Amino acid sequence: MAARAALRSIEESARAALEDLDYVLGVLREQPAETAPTRTLADLPELLDRLRHAGAVVEPELSGDLAQVQGTLSRAAYRILQEGLTNALRHGAGGPIGVRVVVAPDALELRVVNRTEAEPGIGTDPGAFPTSGRGMPGLAERVRLLHGEIEAGPHGPQHWRLAVRLPVRVSA
Repeated sequence: MAARAALRSIEESARAALEDLDYVLGVLREQPAETAPTRTLADLPELLDRLRHAGAVVEPELSGDLAQVQGTLSRAAYRILQEGLTNALRHGAGGPIGVRVVVAPDALELRVVNRTEAEPGIGTDPGAFPTSGRGMPGLAERVRLLHGEIEAGPHGPQHWRLAVRLPVRVSA
Protein backbone atom coordinates (compact mmCIF):
# COMPACT_ATOMS: atom_id res chain seq x y z
CA MET A 1 0.00 0.00 0.00
CA ALA A 2 2.82 2.42 0.85
CA ALA A 3 4.57 1.51 -2.41
CA ARG A 4 1.42 2.41 -4.37
CA ALA A 5 1.20 5.74 -2.55
CA ALA A 6 4.85 6.44 -3.31
CA LEU A 7 4.41 5.58 -6.99
CA ARG A 8 1.31 7.80 -7.28
CA SER A 9 3.14 10.66 -5.62
CA ILE A 10 6.16 10.16 -7.87
CA GLU A 11 3.91 10.12 -10.93
CA GLU A 12 2.18 13.33 -9.84
CA SER A 13 5.56 14.97 -9.14
CA ALA A 14 6.81 13.97 -12.59
CA ARG A 15 3.71 15.37 -14.30
CA ALA A 16 3.94 18.63 -12.36
CA ALA A 17 7.65 18.91 -13.16
CA LEU A 18 6.91 18.47 -16.86
CA GLU A 19 4.20 21.15 -16.66
CA ASP A 20 6.67 23.48 -14.94
CA LEU A 21 9.34 22.75 -17.55
CA ASP A 22 6.94 23.33 -20.44
CA TYR A 23 5.87 26.62 -18.91
CA VAL A 24 9.44 27.80 -18.28
CA LEU A 25 10.56 26.81 -21.79
CA GLY A 26 7.62 28.74 -23.23
CA VAL A 27 8.61 31.82 -21.22
CA LEU A 28 12.26 31.51 -22.29
CA ARG A 29 11.24 31.15 -25.92
CA GLU A 30 8.74 33.97 -25.55
CA GLN A 31 6.03 31.58 -26.73
CA PRO A 32 2.95 30.63 -24.77
CA ALA A 33 3.29 27.23 -23.19
CA GLU A 34 0.66 24.65 -23.98
CA THR A 35 -0.17 24.35 -20.31
CA ALA A 36 0.65 26.57 -17.37
CA PRO A 37 1.45 24.86 -14.07
CA THR A 38 -1.89 24.54 -12.35
CA ARG A 39 -1.31 23.00 -8.93
CA THR A 40 -1.25 25.52 -6.11
CA LEU A 41 -1.43 25.48 -2.33
CA ALA A 42 -5.20 25.47 -2.66
CA ASP A 43 -4.78 21.92 -4.07
CA LEU A 44 -2.82 20.70 -1.03
CA PRO A 45 -5.83 19.15 0.76
CA GLU A 46 -6.52 17.05 -2.35
CA LEU A 47 -2.89 15.85 -2.42
CA LEU A 48 -3.07 14.92 1.27
CA ASP A 49 -6.36 13.07 0.68
CA ARG A 50 -4.80 11.07 -2.18
CA LEU A 51 -1.91 10.08 0.09
CA ARG A 52 -4.31 9.02 2.84
CA HIS A 53 -6.45 7.05 0.38
CA ALA A 54 -3.31 5.17 -0.68
CA GLY A 55 -2.59 4.25 2.95
CA ALA A 56 -0.15 6.93 4.11
CA VAL A 57 -0.69 8.46 7.53
CA VAL A 58 -0.54 12.23 7.11
CA GLU A 59 -0.87 14.65 10.00
CA PRO A 60 -1.46 18.15 8.58
CA GLU A 61 -1.28 21.37 10.53
CA LEU A 62 -2.55 24.13 8.26
CA SER A 63 -2.70 27.70 9.50
CA GLY A 64 -3.97 30.63 7.46
CA ASP A 65 -5.82 30.81 4.15
CA LEU A 66 -3.96 28.73 1.56
CA ALA A 67 -5.98 30.37 -1.23
CA GLN A 68 -4.54 33.80 -0.27
CA VAL A 69 -1.12 32.70 -1.55
CA GLN A 70 -1.15 33.37 -5.28
CA GLY A 71 0.85 32.88 -8.45
CA THR A 72 4.41 31.64 -8.57
CA LEU A 73 4.73 31.49 -4.79
CA SER A 74 1.67 29.24 -4.46
CA ARG A 75 2.79 26.92 -7.28
CA ALA A 76 6.32 26.72 -5.89
CA ALA A 77 5.06 25.99 -2.37
CA TYR A 78 2.86 23.18 -3.68
CA ARG A 79 5.82 21.65 -5.58
CA ILE A 80 8.08 21.95 -2.51
CA LEU A 81 5.53 20.15 -0.34
CA GLN A 82 4.88 17.57 -3.04
CA GLU A 83 8.61 16.82 -3.31
CA GLY A 84 8.92 16.65 0.48
CA LEU A 85 6.01 14.23 0.71
CA THR A 86 7.37 12.12 -2.14
CA ASN A 87 10.74 11.92 -0.36
CA ALA A 88 8.99 10.99 2.91
CA LEU A 89 7.18 8.13 1.17
CA ARG A 90 10.24 7.00 -0.77
CA HIS A 91 12.86 7.22 1.96
CA GLY A 92 10.82 7.17 5.17
CA ALA A 93 10.27 4.28 7.55
CA GLY A 94 6.49 4.50 7.60
CA GLY A 95 4.55 6.04 10.40
CA PRO A 96 2.96 9.45 10.30
CA ILE A 97 4.21 12.20 8.02
CA GLY A 98 3.82 15.61 9.60
CA VAL A 99 2.96 18.47 7.24
CA ARG A 100 2.87 22.04 8.50
CA VAL A 101 1.91 25.08 6.44
CA VAL A 102 1.67 28.52 8.01
CA VAL A 103 0.44 31.41 5.88
CA ALA A 104 1.42 34.68 7.59
CA PRO A 105 1.36 38.25 6.26
CA ASP A 106 5.13 38.35 5.72
CA ALA A 107 6.13 34.70 5.20
CA LEU A 108 5.00 31.27 4.17
CA GLU A 109 6.38 28.43 6.28
CA LEU A 110 6.41 24.84 5.00
CA ARG A 111 7.53 21.75 6.88
CA VAL A 112 7.48 18.00 6.25
CA VAL A 113 8.72 15.62 8.96
CA ASN A 114 8.88 11.85 8.67
CA ARG A 115 10.39 8.85 10.42
CA THR A 116 13.59 7.36 9.04
CA GLU A 117 15.10 3.93 9.26
CA ALA A 118 18.08 5.19 11.24
CA GLU A 119 18.77 3.43 14.51
CA PRO A 120 18.58 5.48 17.72
CA GLY A 121 21.74 7.51 18.07
CA ILE A 122 22.58 7.12 14.37
CA GLY A 123 21.74 9.57 11.63
CA THR A 124 23.07 12.85 12.89
CA ASP A 125 25.17 13.00 9.71
CA PRO A 126 23.11 14.16 6.69
CA GLY A 127 25.12 11.72 4.54
CA ALA A 128 23.54 8.83 6.46
CA PHE A 129 20.26 9.36 4.59
CA PRO A 130 20.09 8.07 1.00
CA THR A 131 19.10 10.58 -1.70
CA SER A 132 19.02 10.59 -5.48
CA GLY A 133 21.13 13.73 -5.49
CA ARG A 134 18.68 15.75 -7.60
CA GLY A 135 15.58 16.41 -5.53
CA MET A 136 17.10 18.45 -2.73
CA PRO A 137 19.35 20.58 -4.97
CA GLY A 138 16.32 21.35 -7.13
CA LEU A 139 14.30 22.34 -4.07
CA ALA A 140 17.15 24.48 -2.76
CA GLU A 141 17.38 26.28 -6.11
CA ARG A 142 13.61 26.88 -6.20
CA VAL A 143 13.73 28.31 -2.66
CA ARG A 144 16.77 30.48 -3.47
CA LEU A 145 15.04 31.95 -6.51
CA LEU A 146 12.14 32.96 -4.26
CA HIS A 147 14.56 34.55 -1.73
CA GLY A 148 13.65 31.95 0.87
CA GLU A 149 15.46 29.75 3.37
CA ILE A 150 15.63 25.96 3.39
CA GLU A 151 16.80 23.45 5.97
CA ALA A 152 16.77 19.73 5.31
CA GLY A 153 18.31 16.97 7.33
CA PRO A 154 18.06 14.75 10.36
CA HIS A 155 15.70 15.98 13.06
CA GLY A 156 16.48 13.96 16.15
CA PRO A 157 17.62 10.35 16.01
CA GLN A 158 14.85 8.90 13.80
CA HIS A 159 13.29 11.74 11.83
CA TRP A 160 14.01 13.76 8.72
CA ARG A 161 12.77 17.34 8.37
CA LEU A 162 12.35 19.64 5.42
CA ALA A 163 11.69 23.21 6.55
CA VAL A 164 11.22 26.10 4.14
CA ARG A 165 10.47 29.76 4.78
CA LEU A 166 9.45 31.91 1.82
CA PRO A 167 8.89 35.65 1.99
CA VAL A 168 5.42 36.72 0.90
CA ARG A 169 6.66 40.17 -0.14
CA VAL A 170 10.19 40.64 -1.40
CA SER A 171 11.84 44.01 -0.84
CA ALA A 172 13.12 45.60 -4.05
